[in-house]
Amino acid sequence: MNKSDLAELVAKQAKLPSKTAAKRALDATLNAIMEAVARGDSVTLARFGTFQAVVRKAARRFNPRTRQPIDVPAKRVPKFKAGRKFKQLVSKGR
Repeated sequence: MNKSDLAELVAKQAKLPSKTAAKRALDATLNAIMEAVARGDSVTLARFGTFQAVVRKAARRFNPRTRQPIDVPAKRVPKFKAGRKFKQLVSKGR
């Protein structure tokens, strides 16, 4: 499912007047989540999950071809932790 398919489904389930209105709402929601996480805030959606920024620590990796060590610096990355309800639905295959 891509964003267009999701917007169509949202328009149908929320009885929105058009797919375009649903796409605008979806875009606004996703942008708000991305901006909040980029600021360092976490965004929790009840029964769905939590979006947050975490720091991935520095590590030494190895080039698989040359076996030379490569130092990878620490950096902030986005993380999503699924909520219990979401995990249960996925587990049941629904």
